Amino acid sequence: MMLLDDILDSEIKLRNTRVRMIDLFFLVFLLGLGIAIRLPLFDFESGDYYHFLSHWMDECHAAGGIGYLGITPSAKGASTINYGCMYQYVIILLHYLPGKDMHLIKIVSVIFDVLCAITIFRITFHVTEGNMQKSAMAFGAAMVLPTVLLNSAAWAQCDSIYTAFVLLSILHVMKGNNNRVFIYLAIGYAFKQQAIFIIPFLIIMWLKGKVKVRYIFWIPVVLFITMIPAMIAGRSFLELVTIYLKQVSTYSMLTMNYPSIFAVVGSGPDIETRKMIISSATVAAIAVMGFIAYYVRNKRFKVTGIYMVTLSMFTVMVALFTLPVMHERYGYLPEVLSVTYAVTKFRRLPVLVLMQFVSLVTYAKFLFGTTVDAMWFMALLNLGLILVVGFDLYSQMNKREVADA
Repeated sequence: MMLLDDILDSEIKLRNTRVRMIDLFFLVFLLGLGIAIRLPLFDFESGDYYHFLSHWMDECHAAGGIGYLGITPSAKGASTINYGCMYQYVIILLHYLPGKDMHLIKIVSVIFDVLCAITIFRITFHVTEGNMQKSAMAFGAAMVLPTVLLNSAAWAQCDSIYTAFVLLSILHVMKGNNNRVFIYLAIGYAFKQQAIFIIPFLIIMWLKGKVKVRYIFWIPVVLFITMIPAMIAGRSFLELVTIYLKQVSTYSMLTMNYPSIFAVVGSGPDIETRKMIISSATVAAIAVMGFIAYYVRNKRFKVTGIYMVTLSMFTVMVALFTLPVMHERYGYLPEVLSVTYAVTKFRRLPVLVLMQFVSLVTYAKFLFGTTVDAMWFMALLNLGLILVVGFDLYSQMNKREVADA
């Protein structure tokens, strides 16, 4: 009900802005265009679907649907492995719907593509103080971003699901709704662990007095509620709470095709050396985020909507660049946020374009088997983008931005 209220309770209504028919037509056109682009990709079978998702669906069918609730994840690839139980519920729901399994999985992700675009529209509307044109352009761009449509319609991945809830969390930081900030974050985390990438942003917002930490109690409450059906079906509370630990220990590569600092190392070191590097690098990444938080905490400036967008992008980009074992898909959140970032000022548009280029190169390597040997160059481009966004963030903290909306 709260999610439905969020969709219907638009910024336009709150600000009594009149929506012209041309704006409405443009939004509907972009929605239809975004869906039309995805349809030809629905029969593309990715490696992730073939090796994982298809087996999860088969196991769900074999368990009779609802019986899949009580199946404990297996290290052999069954039962959503290291996903939160919320995605397991999605698979069970799809069992009862007619249609091809792969198409159904992709439809769910596309639905959340649309929700992401709607929330980007709302964030942009808030940031630009009611600029309908820029908000509509942001909605359209979010619908047709190459990495977004490939993620759902080709890859059959579900990054749009957790991202939709994280975007809603960011929106409510801007609006000062502390309850919803943590409720949406918890729901996103219940789907995928990658929702935690937004935590450095929330910590900094707490340090700046924009988020009240006492509302964090919503996270364990919501997570416990999401686990109730699985526990009733027989799964243990401890197993459900620790399920993401399996994800941490599943991979030992320094980078899973993400253009991070570890791209310069490659796969040369042996597994024991890589494990040592992973442990040390994780602590170092936390230290980097601590430096950023400390610096921002001691600066006095007005925290604007565009600053929050820039900061959320920057902190996630830095985390992904410095953390080991990052997949190429993990850049999904800052890529979607870069839409709002880009429409606010023309000089920010190259960031959006180059982010898409870097991610498309890594996506194509996995999806279509293209040969990209110079991953260090993609990492260098990625570092350049981080520096550009970081300099913009620094400028906003040292000089109040004049809106050109």
